[in-house]
Amino acid sequence: MENVRKANLNSTDIQHSTIYNNGELAFLDKVSDINVTESIQMEIYVIVLCLQGKASVCINGNPYVAYANDIFICTPNNLLEDCLLSIDFKCHCICMSPEYVQRILPMADNTWDIKILFEKNPLCSLQPQEVVTFCQYYDILCSKVHLPSGAQKKVIDALILAFIYDMQIIIDRMIQVIPRPFNSGEYLFKNFIDLLGSSYPKNRNVSYYADRLHVTSKYLSSVCKKISGQTASKVIDHYVLKDIEYLMKHTSKTIKIISVELDFPDISFFGKYVKKHFGMAPKMLREKYREEQ
Repeated sequence: MENVRKANLNSTDIQHSTIYNNGELAFLDKVSDINVTESIQMEIYVIVLCLQGKASVCINGNPYVAYANDIFICTPNNLLEDCLLSIDFKCHCICMSPEYVQRILPMADNTWDIKILFEKNPLCSLQPQEVVTFCQYYDILCSKVHLPSGAQKKVIDALILAFIYDMQIIIDRMIQVIPRPFNSGEYLFKNFIDLLGSSYPKNRNVSYYADRLHVTSKYLSSVCKKISGQTASKVIDHYVLKDIEYLMKHTSKTIKIISVELDFPDISFFGKYVKKHFGMAPKMLREKYREEQ
């Protein structure tokens, strides 16, 4: 597409407008300083609370208008066009990279449902107390950006996680209010996630889930790619890695016992899998988690 600019946390105008930006997470108030005259393809998650004024934007060809107390949530791969801000527009904005979201979020069964929800319904009006809660978290987060780097990351990550849990109340309300008919691909993807989430240990072969969902592995993977941006194999890995992280971080089980519990053929295969996805051997990974605690 011509004249389409990709927006991520390394974009120059975003970097210059942020109160805090570590490449994974950013806070900003001055959205008006960002060039919104071009078509923008989002590569990040963006949460914007409108405090004053009005903002209009087309997302994937659909027009939306946000007023005071409206929250706008944009997910990666969406196309933003015709962005217009009123002169008196004020907001609080939190931006997160997909990698940060995957790392920080607990893998709840409805995570992918929520992603689909916001892709179809990116705008929601908050109740007065919800606005207060959002602003309280935002102010606290911004107050922690001057902490020493070691403590800063842990404190901000913990606050973001708490913020997301509180946001769940808003999400639950949206789910009750907004009808969300699934198309056939979304229904298949939801069943895949339900099957994957309920399995332990998790089978790492796409064919295992495809057979139980009565589709081919190729079709399941193409549906996953279309809806989540990841292949079925990548989605499976994401869940398996969460299990590995939990067992390594929160239990005293030996690496050998963990490899057996997660149904790896042997400890050598487990070590290669961990090294591939975490960038270090299991022993070093466990030491890293211990140092962080």
